[in-house]
Amino acid sequence: MAISYRPGPGGALTMLNITAGTQVKVGQGSAFQVFVNTAPTVAGGIYDAADAAGAVAANLICAIPLAAGPISLAGTQFFNGLYINPGTGGVVSLGYE
Repeated sequence: MAISYRPGPGGALTMLNITAGTQVKVGQGSAFQVFVNTAPTVAGGIYDAADAAGAVAANLICAIPLAAGPISLAGTQFFNGLYINPGTGGVVSLGYE
């Protein structure tokens, strides 16, 4: 019998200090936690998108607020990919799988 792997509450992978629009993953997965290290002056977002062109309002998973701190995504699933726009001047870190 195989043992299923289950990530911890923070996810199995991390991407730290994202300062510009970044394609984190292409394909399906789960996002667990975002931490806004530096608050942006213009809000950004986390999108279910396979590329930057797909980072539109219809694919928004969560907005990056104009305040620093944690945002729990509690294992939110994405299907096309995970694209992060940290907003103008923002720095964010992400736990995902």
